[in-house]
Amino acid sequence: MKYITFPSENLNEIPQEVLDELHLVPRKSIDGTKVIMKVDNYEKLFPSAVSLSLQEDEETPQEPFYPYPVYEGKELEDLLSSSEWTSNDSIL
Repeated sequence: MKYITFPSENLNEIPQEVLDELHLVPRKSIDGTKVIMKVDNYEKLFPSAVSLSLQEDEETPQEPFYPYPVYEGKELEDLLSSSEWTSNDSIL
């Protein structure tokens, strides 16, 4: 599964009703400046922000191009375990 990170202020453009309708509760970074969500959900919220890369061969499937970093696998695990996304505060 692919995830994308993007500035929190972009999410402020989306009405809460839309987020509720899609059952989305976006996760924010510790400092609140970034949001991470599944790429599929990002495409639903920001369809105009996704573009297709140009392919010389028209039969080759086009890969979407995103304006922000996309993560999956080990790279995603490393990101989510970083201090930017995980608090070191212990919960009592």
